[in-house]
Amino acid sequence: MRMEQEELARRAGVSVTTIRRLEAASGEYAVAKATAGEVQMALQEAGIEFIHDGVRRLSGNSEPALLEDLRNIAKESARLQAALPQWTEDDLYDEHGLPA
Repeated sequence: MRMEQEELARRAGVSVTTIRRLEAASGEYAVAKATAGEVQMALQEAGIEFIHDGVRRLSGNSEPALLEDLRNIAKESARLQAALPQWTEDDLYDEHGLPA
């Protein structure tokens, strides 16, 4: 998941400048703790988990993206299949009626 600074600022209710200050800070908050908390809450609501020395995406929140990917794959597969000739019984069975 990628979130632009503008989107994060909107979700956290802070300015883009505040997000930039947070991203530029080297180990110390360049904003008030409460403001940093609002940004952290916005990230957590977006499916980010804060762990020791970093962050990771929560596994449960990837389902909508995965579902969308699967739908796109299915649509592309159906489009490609539609361009192929349709199968007949001759394609599926031999001259004795057994599966080919």
